[in-house]
Amino acid sequence: MRAQLLADPKSALSAYFGGIVDGDYRIEVIEQRSDTITAVIPTPPGSGTDVPTRLVEVSGRIYDILHTSGIGGYLIPTEALTWVLRDMRAQWAAADEGQDAAADT
Repeated sequence: MRAQLLADPKSALSAYFGGIVDGDYRIEVIEQRSDTITAVIPTPPGSGTDVPTRLVEVSGRIYDILHTSGIGGYLIPTEALTWVLRDMRAQWAAADEGQDAAADT
């Protein structure tokens, strides 16, 4: 699964969870290493951009950290992608609940 996530995250997540939300977005998976600090920087502002406004936008990004047997997380760069991730999670949870209900019968 790790190799699949690194090679083609969308396909790997779709295969594992039974689907992902359609849309024009990319998912990038970065492998955590014990000797590496990973930094994500925003794209440079385009010409004519109001820099103070852009600074507020990029500094208000959402970090979604998952705590399970380790720590993983998402950097969600825009409000629109926040909803994409929430919709994917809802889709996955519904599929998981359906499997649990089928196992109970």
